[in-house]
Amino acid sequence: MSLKLTHPDSFDPRAESMMQGVGGFPPSDRPLFLAGYSELCRIDLSGKRALEICGGFGKLAASLAENFPQAEVIGLDLYAASGPEVEAYLQRLPGLSFVAGDAFNLSGYEAESFDLVWGQAALHHLSHDLTRLTEQVSRVLKPGGRFVFIFEPMGHNLAVAAIRAVRMAQGELGDESNLYLSQFEKMANEFSSCEVQMFNLLGYPMKGVSDRFRPLSEAVQKIDSWLFQSFPKLLRYGANCNVIFTK
Repeated sequence: MSLKLTHPDSFDPRAESMMQGVGGFPPSDRPLFLAGYSELCRIDLSGKRALEICGGFGKLAASLAENFPQAEVIGLDLYAASGPEVEAYLQRLPGLSFVAGDAFNLSGYEAESFDLVWGQAALHHLSHDLTRLTEQVSRVLKPGGRFVFIFEPMGHNLAVAAIRAVRMAQGELGDESNLYLSQFEKMANEFSSCEVQMFNLLGYPMKGVSDRFRPLSEAVQKIDSWLFQSFPKLLRYGANCNVIFTK
């Protein structure tokens, strides 16, 4: 299956209310998150089920539940989200729950029982066994269901890969890896379509400067958008992406 590479520049109005799910996001990544959250809202989840894998503290799951109060939203992580903030979410949002579990083992859920499965900055931590992950998610997704990952690192741009490698080494972060379109192509064999939204061409090398100056960050974003739209072959060299599989 061929992948569709895009660079969206219009967003669902509900995406803005979900930005709390990012935490301390860099300003230069704002369009990427808005695009990703727009994908989570692409279908009306009222009366439907959504599962976040590797959900951490649960802010994004809570944000989705706030936008779709009639949905059942489950946040799954190796350790179930907990704490006063989580308790406040659960009291306010009856359709929200948090569980401890493994993204590689979704056997506790029935086949074709979810309309949406998603993760944020998670796929590159699971890339050592994408076949198993894809099989697990494909089994629990309903026909027409969506499998979405937001804010993932790409490795086709050698300059970006070099910068990222230095940052990872300095931070002693071992559990990090770039992703490649060929991996998405293999995953896509279990789905009917795959869209990869690319971001951060010039924006990534300039992060250290542009994130400190909002006007510069916005200017770089506009330049990136122009380059991607004017020269589509540059899309594969974006530093980060969202990826959307549809069953």
